[in-house]
Amino acid sequence: MEPAEAVLRFLAGVGPGSEAEFYLRLFRSRARESFAAIVFDPETWRENADGVALDLRLLATLSLTPVVVLGFYQPERAAEYARILADKLANLGVATCRVQSSDGRDACAQAARRGEIPLLTLHATDAEEREREFGRVLASLETHKLIFLRNDGGLILDGRRVSVVNLSDEWGELVARPDLSAEQKHLLSCSRNLVLALRPHELLVTITSPLSILHELFTVKGAGTLLRSGARILRLEGLGEIDLTRLTTLLEDSFGKALSEQALQRPFAHLYLEAAYRGAALVAATPLGTYLSKFAVTRQAQGEGIGRDLWQAMSGDHKRLFWRARSDNPVRSWYEKQCDGRMRAGEWVVYSIGIEPGHFPAVVAHALAQPRDF
Repeated sequence: MEPAEAVLRFLAGVGPGSEAEFYLRLFRSRARESFAAIVFDPETWRENADGVALDLRLLATLSLTPVVVLGFYQPERAAEYARILADKLANLGVATCRVQSSDGRDACAQAARRGEIPLLTLHATDAEEREREFGRVLASLETHKLIFLRNDGGLILDGRRVSVVNLSDEWGELVARPDLSAEQKHLLSCSRNLVLALRPHELLVTITSPLSILHELFTVKGAGTLLRSGARILRLEGLGEIDLTRLTTLLEDSFGKALSEQALQRPFAHLYLEAAYRGAALVAATPLGTYLSKFAVTRQAQGEGIGRDLWQAMSGDHKRLFWRARSDNPVRSWYEKQCDGRMRAGEWVVYSIGIEPGHFPAVVAHALAQPRDF
């Protein structure tokens, strides 16, 4: 068995095979130096450096070369860490290239294209200047994903892992939490600066455990906490102002089926549309409440938390809401978390929010009577 094939089989165990393959194609479609940057703190270095090296070997087998950034926490030890990690990876048969932050994009790009993992060191001793130095590095590399590895993994609030944080809208509430440590708040502040100021709109930041890095990279749900800027959701009346071809493509790609000609000819009260056509919700007014006709998010956008922003915008405007989904719909478990009422009827499950129990039979009948759109 070829090494890459063996890794793909392993990844199929990390998440559904189609997810792993999807993300692998996505990562390989980008410039190799732009795929991801990885940072780990001193505690993670002490306790899990060997595990991180093994994950880097797996990624290298798949022709993925993340830029490993050293010196973000302890710049005085950056060169030492780079030397030790280079030796660990060499023992695993993985080539590396030591790069200075001042060397610029070309040095990382050339190393990555040779199949070598760039070990990039930061040197600024002042913390604020080092953060700016780091931002310049990420901007020059056009890094898509920044991964902070911590032994504790993602953020835990009220005993539950926080999967996504909208740094545009949830920042004030989040940093006011007394259960976050000073170190966590500093990491959040730095991430917010990188996402919203130094590397605006295009950078995704993840905090995760070194034991979960493959889950984080190759599954939609991930395994840590994703930090990102909020999506721009457009609230439109009807479909007159949008590109119907792009909307059709979004719906067909999301559902994996061809859309009927009549599907977009029905009257809709509102369309909620992510500005880049990565997600959409179409709702219709009824005497029983608002009927959610379509909720679609591209697979990549699902992994970026766009569905959460879209849902919040839509459900925030419609307090009495109902919809249907096939019983084998892959996002059924997510729908179950959003609803406060549901009923299975044959191949369909009807969900509701804010519908009085006495009105539920009529809601189910209305939902089941809707025509098929695919």
